[in-house]
Amino acid sequence: MEPSLAQVPRSILNNVMGLENANLEDKVWLEVEDKIYAVGYLGKVLTVSNPQLTALKSTTAIPKILGVIWVLKERLKLSNDLRVNMSCLLPPGEIKDREKLEVELKQVFSEGFNTPTGKLTPKLNYFNCLAEGSGIYMLHRAKKGKELVNASVVAVVMLGYRNASVMVFRRGIINEYQTTELGFAHLIKSMVKQLSGQTIERLTPSMVKYRETGSEVPLHSLLLSDNKSLELEEIKKASQVSQEGYEYELSNWLSEVLPSDIEEVILAGGTSDDPLIRAKLLHYFSDKKVYLHAQVELPPDVEALGLGNRFGDVWCLWDFLNFQLNTTKKNEKVSLNLRN
Repeated sequence: MEPSLAQVPRSILNNVMGLENANLEDKVWLEVEDKIYAVGYLGKVLTVSNPQLTALKSTTAIPKILGVIWVLKERLKLSNDLRVNMSCLLPPGEIKDREKLEVELKQVFSEGFNTPTGKLTPKLNYFNCLAEGSGIYMLHRAKKGKELVNASVVAVVMLGYRNASVMVFRRGIINEYQTTELGFAHLIKSMVKQLSGQTIERLTPSMVKYRETGSEVPLHSLLLSDNKSLELEEIKKASQVSQEGYEYELSNWLSEVLPSDIEEVILAGGTSDDPLIRAKLLHYFSDKKVYLHAQVELPPDVEALGLGNRFGDVWCLWDFLNFQLNTTKKNEKVSLNLRN
């Protein structure tokens, strides 16, 4: 599902033609406390372009969570008696909001929310909210061994589309964490300021392909003026200038927030796979042991989604949640047998 979210009047929702024929994930809407939200593709369609780069993830999380629950219920043909076990990730700079998120989620579940197929009132069996990068760190610890990892000072550097975050672990405990708006979108916004007629949404897909391949072909779809060759050079120049500025800002920020005694660095998040940014980071951390995504191996069905390492942190958290819940079930069975 797309990350888009929009609060819309019912009149706009009622005027969408062909909604009944759309795929489940493309027609998600919810009514919560008399407010209607369009989630994913529908949210993108019903609003003026808005990448939501400044809104806190904790404030937009609930409608998105409810939308995913409805899609899963319908796709898996589950009954209305839903019991939900959930883990989620927030940027380290927003992790203090996790208790608030849990309280609000329980309240919405208790009161219920309307969906295209009726009202749902799920039960929240289990809730856990960790800082982004925690899943990757847990995989790294599992691979290297708890004692070895805890003996080192480890930094997890997460670079996403919107944010850049760091967490520093000392003896296995989060000692420091910071979040800033130095994701890939920051670089693209710099380009928008230098070009005419371009937007973040328009530039991003083409620039990702251009930076991955080095081919100018992805940039051709961006050309708007009659003088295509001149405009192409302007886009390439803006890309170079923005890259240099981004590298400067990112390096300064990392120097400011990371302690000097770090021994290991785990690079994670989709933006750390950008060839130019990754090269800069590897050079910056050349005197440290660097692990890319903790060498996470996604299963084939997850790989087929095309999300790549952007999904690595979530997958690791999912794997941890499954292990934790299965261990709890086994312990409950053992306890029951002992009582019998």
